[in-house]
Amino acid sequence: MEESRVTLRQALDDFLEVCRINKASVHTLRNYGKDLDFFLSWLESAYQLTHVNELQLKHLRGWIGYLQKYTTRRGENLDDNTVRQYGVHVQVFCHWLEHEDYIEKPITTKFKLPSVEQKFVPTFTPEEIQKLLDACDEGAVYRPKVHKALTARNRAIVSVLVDTGIRRKELAGLRLRDIDRDMRVLLIHRKGDKWQQVPISREGFKPLHEYLTKYRPQLAAVGGRTKAHKDDPVFLTDMGEQLSIVGVSKLFNRLKKRTGIEDKKVSPHNCRRYMATTQLAMGRSPLDVQRQMGHTTLQMTNKYASLSIEHLQRSHEEFSPLRAKHVKDDRGPTGSGYWDE
Repeated sequence: MEESRVTLRQALDDFLEVCRINKASVHTLRNYGKDLDFFLSWLESAYQLTHVNELQLKHLRGWIGYLQKYTTRRGENLDDNTVRQYGVHVQVFCHWLEHEDYIEKPITTKFKLPSVEQKFVPTFTPEEIQKLLDACDEGAVYRPKVHKALTARNRAIVSVLVDTGIRRKELAGLRLRDIDRDMRVLLIHRKGDKWQQVPISREGFKPLHEYLTKYRPQLAAVGGRTKAHKDDPVFLTDMGEQLSIVGVSKLFNRLKKRTGIEDKKVSPHNCRRYMATTQLAMGRSPLDVQRQMGHTTLQMTNKYASLSIEHLQRSHEEFSPLRAKHVKDDRGPTGSGYWDE
């Protein structure tokens, strides 16, 4: 196929197919498809441009300028982060076009993405973490036969999120086989279809163990699960079904109302921020924290390679966020915030 005859729409289909082969998530594929379709539609409208060999640097710059002036149906402008994200997706697509020789002359080397001001995102304090744990009680009025089981489940969820820093999706996807109770290690399905062992401290594991051994069977019985199977989900609803990602979010919406925390987001992701900022403030190695969170780059991977799970377990045990309430003020600030990157 001659590059001069390849349309941008054909190239986009090829790009998305490569992403699928490389096991990009459904979410990633949807976002790339939507954003790049918007970009190609704009090129067709503004420049009558339809073929790959017609694409130039001025078009990429014009796209950013268009987005910065773009007004939504609600009469709102796009925020800087959204504009940059559109730019990132176009940049990745064009890099791929260059790499696959769809484009002879590179156009991305001089393409600069708009800078975005980093915003300081406040995270929880140790006192607020305790409020969240105290607010886990669903009350006897709500499903009276299983309210104790739901309360134990909620405490296990908050404890696991705060202690390990795993993501909402990762928590909802946990299966019984993913928990090593002897080692106190969770096998987490990370982004990019990768698996990682993540340690959990004794204090974090205690409410999880209590839920698994004493209360989860009660919820499972409601759903007709008389015998636990290794492929069964860890966290169940009041009907004995798998707790979904949306279900986790709804739980935190209820916790927000009960705690009265209004000056910050009450979300699983803020538990993740709390874990990171607290452990760093307590002196844990930044490398260990990044490994714990699953934030990996090519540069950092070589440094992570020397860290065994045993080393990570010992380090995490010492710096469990659930012990933060015992830390004196002279040890450093906790709950001071986290750069949301």
